[in-house]
Amino acid sequence: MAGRIPESFIETLLERVDIVEVIGSRLALKPSGRGEHKALCPFHDEKSPSFTVSGQKQFYHCFGCGAHGTAVGFLMEHEGLDFPSAIEELAQMAGLQVPREQGGTPSTERFDLLYDALNAAQQWFRQSLGASEAARNYLKGRGFDKDTVTEFGIGYAPDAWQGLSDHLTGQGFDAKTLEKAGLVTLKNGRPMDKFRDRVMFPIHDRRGRVIAFGGRALGDQGPKYMNSPETPVFHKGRELYRLYNVRKGGLPERILVVEGYMDAAALHQFGLTDTVATLGTAVTSDHLDLLFRATPVVIFCFDGDRAGRQAAWRGLETALSVLKDNREVRFLFLPEGEDPDSMVRTHGLEALNQALDQAKPLSAFFFDQLGQQVDMQSLEGRARLMALAEPYLKRLPESPYAEMMRSELARISGHSVKPSTTTPRDHGFAAPEAERPLTLVQYAVALLVQRPDLAQGVDSTKIAMIEHAEGQLKGLDFLLELIDFCQQKPHLSTAKLLELWRDRKETPWLAKLASREVCSDFDAMPEALAETLGRIGDLHIKARVRELQQAQLIEGGLDEERTRELRELLQARSQTH
Repeated sequence: MAGRIPESFIETLLERVDIVEVIGSRLALKPSGRGEHKALCPFHDEKSPSFTVSGQKQFYHCFGCGAHGTAVGFLMEHEGLDFPSAIEELAQMAGLQVPREQGGTPSTERFDLLYDALNAAQQWFRQSLGASEAARNYLKGRGFDKDTVTEFGIGYAPDAWQGLSDHLTGQGFDAKTLEKAGLVTLKNGRPMDKFRDRVMFPIHDRRGRVIAFGGRALGDQGPKYMNSPETPVFHKGRELYRLYNVRKGGLPERILVVEGYMDAAALHQFGLTDTVATLGTAVTSDHLDLLFRATPVVIFCFDGDRAGRQAAWRGLETALSVLKDNREVRFLFLPEGEDPDSMVRTHGLEALNQALDQAKPLSAFFFDQLGQQVDMQSLEGRARLMALAEPYLKRLPESPYAEMMRSELARISGHSVKPSTTTPRDHGFAAPEAERPLTLVQYAVALLVQRPDLAQGVDSTKIAMIEHAEGQLKGLDFLLELIDFCQQKPHLSTAKLLELWRDRKETPWLAKLASREVCSDFDAMPEALAETLGRIGDLHIKARVRELQQAQLIEGGLDEERTRELRELLQARSQTH
């Protein structure tokens, strides 16, 4: 795994980039009030802008769909990047080099050499296609026009043992770099081309860089299709062919997932541009995470035979743990002997679109497949259906969708299903609904999230007072930790706080508080925090006084230490009123 990015660098990076510039280079932002900008939300369809970007907080929020985050989060959601890639993208904008802590793989600088080699290989494959009549005739025979060949960057690897390696070593790349990039195999120290006599399809990462290749054999030697091996920059379980290109056109209403790059190219040529392909591997949770960042509806296309249905079931099992109310998975099963390429060429785009519209929802496929394993006419069969289904339903995240799936099982089996006993752990920070008032502790946290600099003005006596109240109020220990963290970092911003605490369980709730209206007057926020902390201290005093007075009645008196504590608390309470 790559070395960890130091927190200090993330802080420096967020100081150097402006979220308004980052998002403004991708959306049409318009000024709206004090340091804020508005735009049409890129994450859902809307006619009037509800997407706001705060230069002061370095934070974005959509009041329509609830999307929110920092500049890093925006790149992850909008561009489909993972966290390290989003950091690298911002660092490039800021003119910074991303450092890595010791203990990881080579630095980004050394990876850049791999990207350079792969890009040079892509250029050579493209040139080689122009010199190969056989390869061009093959593509024409498969129905690919010139525009599709250019759009997909299709090339050709000549039938030579060292054609590519000689070309790239001549450009200064050493054999070990070429091997690490997955372009050659070293035999007795000599580089031998990995791809020979194949039509070549470049595979891009989420930043548009060439990271690997897929090759389709022209002759009968070797496997028909071959992909690059796993490399430091290519992991087939985390990449989807053409996802970068699909996302360049915006966020589509749905994405079709096919099994090969030839199918993806054919469908693109016929107008189905929102098509991606897996790379010789089963669908993974990483694939689904990437897909759902780009679209709410994912349609998997499989052959209608037994092997296709088995592959679809494996995809269903993977999808269960990531399904939420705003995510939908469907399955399209093609007639036997058909693939997406042949179907669109034989029956036309309209027929394929109709098939897509009728793709089977995951719920229907799930109950159909399990129903075929039991006798639904008998009580025993329906009972067995419940036994088969329940382990799968437990994988679903708790949501209305999960409850609806259990209700459907109850309807089909004729038996009520126990509601899930799994409930989220209560840390005292369940995200409050917009209309629900915040507790005093939650309100104080919200003020600090929106203005971390407020912690510098917190009176130490107030901190000492509320420290005694730990255990009496939910979340008070977290509030104290937040105050301490903010005091240690005087130049902390909302964006920095959320990124430095990205992996904490409370962070999704903090992100919601960052965009919630808690104090309309910016200049009044210090006073609001001081008053809130004072009220928290008052609650502690009242609770402790009541506790000591009850003990006094029960025990007939208090010892010297508790008597002094009660006297001090009564005096403190009188001073605050």
